Amino acid sequence: MQGTNTTRRNLRSNNGPCMATNPIDRCWRCKQDWAKNRKKLADCVLGFGRRTTGGKDGEFYVVTDASDNDMIDPKPGTLRHAVIQKEPLWIIFARDMIIRLKQELIMAGNKTIDGRGANVHIAYGCGITIQFVKNIIIHNLHIHDIVPAQGGMIRDSVDHYGLRTASDGDGVSIFGSSNVWVDHLSMSNCKDGLVDVIMASTAITISNCHFTNHNEVVEKIK
Repeated sequence: MQGTNTTRRNLRSNNGPCMATNPIDRCWRCKQDWAKNRKKLADCVLGFGRRTTGGKDGEFYVVTDASDNDMIDPKPGTLRHAVIQKEPLWIIFARDMIIRLKQELIMAGNKTIDGRGANVHIAYGCGITIQFVKNIIIHNLHIHDIVPAQGGMIRDSVDHYGLRTASDGDGVSIFGSSNVWVDHLSMSNCKDGLVDVIMASTAITISNCHFTNHNEVVEKIK
């Protein structure tokens, strides 16, 4: 009967003290000035990918535009424009947004995608591809309802674009890459794997992620 269970635990309210229950979160989460020192996150990675620094040595790039309309000449301010740049970049978001990728988001190396401080969804389109690059951090995104695409001409760097075959519908595809850290992603309902790590990818850490509504969560590790 309600009111007779004297061992019932008291639940903390959302206004209670900050709780960091694992070593990665304790490194940054409860620091009141974390937003003023975002790159501290790069010092927090553990595991096989512990030497990953992402875009720590670069400037901040603020994504202001959720559109994804041009695969060859992406618009400045979009996520696709940010990830193909040559230099290291720490990519953040100006506001909450839902980004529907028309084709795979193919990343250049030395990048951090940091979704903290905004509610950012990569959804209802294609996923993120990390192929033959090094030094990538992807943190605090919602990635869900990812579908295949037929492929086409896609830019993968400032200096190069080429014809891509059809994508499988992976949330995050790590292909022949090293020093990659995937942390605090909420992922669900992708057509293929949620995280696909293949083709001798090494030094990969996947931590603190929430995987739901899927039968092939981490797929094809070989």
